[in-house]
Amino acid sequence: MLDPRLQAVADFVPITANAADIGTDHAFLAIALFQANNKRKIIAADLNSGPCEAARRAVRLAGFHGLIDIRQGDGLSVLRPGEVEAVCIAGMGGKLEADIIAAGPQVVSKLKYMVLQPQNGQEYLRQWLYAHAWHIEEERLVKADGRLYQVIKAQPGFMPLPQEAELILGPCLVKEQPEYFHEYVSNTISGWEKIADELAKAGERVTDKINELNRRIKLLEEYLQ
Repeated sequence: MLDPRLQAVADFVPITANAADIGTDHAFLAIALFQANNKRKIIAADLNSGPCEAARRAVRLAGFHGLIDIRQGDGLSVLRPGEVEAVCIAGMGGKLEADIIAAGPQVVSKLKYMVLQPQNGQEYLRQWLYAHAWHIEEERLVKADGRLYQVIKAQPGFMPLPQEAELILGPCLVKEQPEYFHEYVSNTISGWEKIADELAKAGERVTDKINELNRRIKLLEEYLQ
C-alpha cells in the first residue's frame, strides 16, 4: 500500500496509460501502477544501481518479475520517444525535476501526461512548465507523516501563465482551496518570515531581499482571509 503522497501520484496516472516512474527507488509506485492495470507497460528507472537492485527485489516479492521493466540510467534517457504516455517524477526538488524534463525533449514531445511531486521549488517548476508549452491540469495537496506535499498533473499545450500567487501555491489549488490549503499557505508564510528574521539578524545589506519576502508574504496573506 502506498503512502498518501505516492498514492496521489498514482491516482493522477490514467489507468490505460503506459507509464514510467523516473527515480523509482523501491519501485513501490511502479508496482501500484501495474497492479491497477497489468495490461499496460510500466517502466521503473533510477540513476543508481542500489535503487535499481532494491526495485528488482520489490518487484520479485510482488510476483511481477519480468513484467515491470527496470532500467538504470539518467532521467528520461532510459526511454524511447513514444514508449510511454505518462512519466512520473516524485520526491525531488522542482529545479531538478525541470532539469530532468528539459534533458529529454524528444521523449517529452511524445508524452501526454507528466505527474510531478516536487519536494521544493514548486514555483520554479510551474513556471518552467508554462514556458515550455505545458500546463497544469490538476493538483492535489496531501499530508504524509505530518508533512504537506503538492502533486501536479501536467499536460501539453500552451496556456496563459498563471498569476504570481498561483505559481507559488498552485493554480488549481488556489481555485479549489481543498483540504490543507490554508495550512499550506500558513506554512509557506511562516517559512518566509523565518528567512526574513534571519536575514535581519545577519546585519548584512539585505533590505531588498527582506522587502521582497515581505511583499510575497502580503500577497499570500490574502488567501487566509
